[in-house]
Amino acid sequence: MKASLILISITLFFYSIVKAQTEATITIVACKEGNLIIDGNSIGKIEANDAIQQKLNYGEHYIQLKTLSEKFNTQINIDAKTKAIINMGCSEAATKGGIKLFDKEVSLTGLLGDDVEQSILALDYDDELLINSAILNKKGNATIFIKSYETGSEIYRKESFNSIVDEKIRIPKKGIYTVNIYTDALFGKSAKLSIHRLPALTSFASFKTTTKRVFDNSQMEVLNTSTRVYSSGNLDHPNKTTVTINLPKNTSYWVYWIGVGQESRDKMKEFMSSVSDAGNYFTSNPLILFGLKLIPSLPMLNSQSTVNYKFMSLNNAQLFTNGYPYSYYTFKYADNITTDYSLIKTYSDDLILTLENESAFTGNNVDIKVVAFVIKSKLIMEE
Repeated sequence: MKASLILISITLFFYSIVKAQTEATITIVACKEGNLIIDGNSIGKIEANDAIQQKLNYGEHYIQLKTLSEKFNTQINIDAKTKAIINMGCSEAATKGGIKLFDKEVSLTGLLGDDVEQSILALDYDDELLINSAILNKKGNATIFIKSYETGSEIYRKESFNSIVDEKIRIPKKGIYTVNIYTDALFGKSAKLSIHRLPALTSFASFKTTTKRVFDNSQMEVLNTSTRVYSSGNLDHPNKTTVTINLPKNTSYWVYWIGVGQESRDKMKEFMSSVSDAGNYFTSNPLILFGLKLIPSLPMLNSQSTVNYKFMSLNNAQLFTNGYPYSYYTFKYADNITTDYSLIKTYSDDLILTLENESAFTGNNVDIKVVAFVIKSKLIMEE
């Protein structure tokens, strides 16, 4: 008996898998109230502008919407690639001759989330978009809007809709556009969204509606200065020096170089000259070349000095200067340097370089160079 039950369970399991592989889900949107009939079987009443999902086996099916005064009929052939929104009781579908951009089911998070379902399209001047959409949850609604990626201006918006049937939107300018859909429902909704492109008469057949992302890395010299760090035995000046570093707000990463004494300065000048003589680079600033990974390193001396450095906030830099306990950023610091450099991926809008000389007799001049890098990405149309 037990073996028989196991065999039945296995049979049902494999039957459900086979069945799932031979059926597809379609969405039916009714423009008018009536009775929905599929293959001669009554599915039930459907309201105007309402949507209903049905699982149908592969093959041809006959669908009818019967209102009080009219009958609307259509046939559909279901296969593994079917992802359809079928409009019943509407005007003749305008998708004829259109190019399908996408046909998908989306999950909208609602008020418990802040996600907006977004699709990105490249479109030509005077194209038309044909929109069909349906909210799959009973009494659900959503908002859809289309706007220009470059300017942010909206060219279309429809709020609190249950369904959209064959709505045409003209594209006013060649460019990239985003199609955005969301719901204000508390627990979110599901929706079918189908968009076709009706190409403009002047549009080339080779026009691509796809986009790609490109990156631009710009650089800014933030600091190029020299300062004096006096000895601890100097009676007129403290042996602690601070230098403010003002990074741009959109800094992605930054590179610094610190050189103590004349030998370090000469080393950097010699290196800059060699880079310039090479003539293969667009700049002779070694920090920019290093930040772009065009050169492997910056000038270094193996000798030691008595200068230490750390990066701090303004408040901690004041504590440091006045001899009180302080904290410092741990992304990079060093003691007894002659030269040092690094590429830092940590951004701070409150950044002070602090220098301290431990020598009782010898002061030092310190060269400080800082370059900030800003990486911006954008979408462009594919040619």
